[in-house]
Order: sequence, then structure tokens, then C-alpha cells
Amino acid sequence: MNVTKAVVTTLLASAMAGCVIKKIPEEPVAATQPAVAETDLSNRDRDNTPYLPVVGANEAIVAAASTEELRQLQLIASNLVSALVQIPELQPAVVTLQVSRAETAFGNTLIRALENAGFGLQLVSADQGKNYVSYGKRFSETDSGPITDYDIAIGKLHVRREYITTDTGIFPSSLMAVSGTQQATDIVLNDAIFREQGGAGDTFISGVQTEDDLRVRPVISEVDVNEYDTTPEAKRTSQTAIFDEAKKRFFETESQRAPVDFSAYQRSRRAVLIFSNNKTMMMGPGNKQAVRLMVREYLPGDIFVVTACTDVDGENENARVRGIRVEQEFASHGVPVDAVALAECIRASYRHESDNSEVPVEVVHYRIK
Repeated sequence: MNVTKAVVTTLLASAMAGCVIKKIPEEPVAATQPAVAETDLSNRDRDNTPYLPVVGANEAIVAAASTEELRQLQLIASNLVSALVQIPELQPAVVTLQVSRAETAFGNTLIRALENAGFGLQLVSADQGKNYVSYGKRFSETDSGPITDYDIAIGKLHVRREYITTDTGIFPSSLMAVSGTQQATDIVLNDAIFREQGGAGDTFISGVQTEDDLRVRPVISEVDVNEYDTTPEAKRTSQTAIFDEAKKRFFETESQRAPVDFSAYQRSRRAVLIFSNNKTMMMGPGNKQAVRLMVREYLPGDIFVVTACTDVDGENENARVRGIRVEQEFASHGVPVDAVALAECIRASYRHESDNSEVPVEVVHYRIK
């Protein structure tokens, strides 16, 4: 056996004499699974619920987007939709919008914002319906740097604004352009929400420009953003709070638009709504039923006057918000917003701030004589 082995070794050595032996590099062993980027790992455990709508969601697109991108898109959607809820033709309590399934991250955050604002949504397969929501995002490079333009169109109504991204976040770089409504200049933007991102002494402009009549001069203000403005994510203004404040501003503006000449009206009916305490905004089934009964007797030209404040000092923020809540309830039944007026505080009694007992809200129904 040893002799045979020696002979084979000699033959091999002779055959390989004069040959150049090259070492073949080892091929990398293929991974059983593709490598996952670090951002994808963080996305895997992320709760995408705040960015996903109930109607028309596209979970795959949201899952693929970075958290920073989704937060910025959510902020933009909040900014644009807060303008929509202040347009009389688009009151969330009575308007149903048509939407298609979201195909972009912006589409997901926008539809979710519309849901949070209180709009009824109907999923359609194409641009069907008189209130179909179309939207867009366009990128451009300018002498001021890269700018992204976002717009929303619902029927003849259109809102549009440009935004710029910095090291600390995303900020408006133009006025909000609004068309299709006569009340564009009544829209008030809460652009202070962008300040919560923080900045390095940056400044951006705030205001609304109507595109229907360019002769109307907009009211323009500047918002300064500094490093000390940075707010932790958990303490930033919620999207729901942004929309609630925008709705309050709308109803306040509408109720103060024109004084009512009560000499031309006669008192038809009076109801007193009882709220369970001084803090709640919940109407409750009894108050809702009372409003429904009053709405049944409504005729075009009628007016409902809501008196929520009776404090001796004439100032009560809780009472003001409660009165606006009653206005919203009438609007949800189809009563025009200009047919419900919020009365000024009548200064009839004193209620201590700590008093948390039941509080009344008076509603008087007036009809033209």
C-alpha cells in the first residue's frame, strides 16, 4: 500500500512540474436573507397607526417611509387641512369627501388628517363624486434652495403651499394660496406648530393669499424659530388639537360676521342645554335630542342664538368653547353656519373657577316676523 502511494505521488509531482498554480479566491457565501438597512430595522417596530387612514390605506408604502419623512408629511397635512376646515363650503360635520386608495406616503398622511378633522370619507376607484380629493407633491430647485409644493383640490376649492426642508425640520416658504371660496382671507393659520421643531434663528412667513382676486392684500406675519423652541415629540401639538382650534376660529368668525337686527325677528322657541360639568364638551344624548327637535322646526331665514357665558367678568374660555360646540352640533344637522350666532357674555352671574357643577347653555330660536 505504501509503495503504491509513493508511485502516485511521484507521478503527480512529475505532471505538475513547470506549472504555475493560481489560488482561486473563495466566493462569498450567499446570505440566506437580504441585508436589511438600519432604517428598515427601526421601521419594523414602529407604530404606523398615526399615519395610516382607516379608508384607503396603503400599509406597504407607509412601512417603507422613514419616521422623519412621515412626521414632516403629517405636519404638512395638518397645516393644509386646518385651512380646509375653515372654509364654509367644506364643513366636516356635513360634507362627505371621496378618496382613492393612497399610492404615496403623503396620500396616506393626508387621508388620515381628513379623517381626524371629522370629514366623512367614501372610497372610490376613480375620480368620482363632486367632492373628490385630488392632491399632489412637486419638487423644484430654486435660487433659495430645493422647495416642495403640496396642493389639495376638492371640486372648485384649492389650497396650495410651498415648504422647504432644513437640518431641523420642514417649514413653509410661501403663503397659503387658496381659491374657490370668498372666505379665503378669513382663514387663520396656526403656523406656530412648525416652531416646535426648533431652528437656528430661522424665519418664515405666515399668511393666506386668495388666488381668486390678487388685488386683495394678504395679512403677512413672520414666525421666528430658535433652538430653544424645540419641543419633545410627545409634547408637540396634536393633530386633533390643531383641527379643533381651527374649527373654533371658523365658528367664531362666522358668528361675528354680521350683527343680527332682532327687531325683524320674533322669538319662536327656547331650550336650555345642561352640560354635566364646567370642563366637558360632551353634548350627551339629552342635549343632542333637544337640538334635533329645534332643527326640525328650522326654516330658511331663521336664527339660533347660543348663550353659553353668564360670568360677571365677561370672560370664560370654557364657556366660549362650549358655545362653539353647540354651534357645531347645529351645523352637523345641516343648519347653515350663518344661521347660528354665539351671543356675547351677558355678565349675569359669577361662577368660581373651581365650581365644577352642571352648567347651562341657552339656545333661542328666532323667526322673521
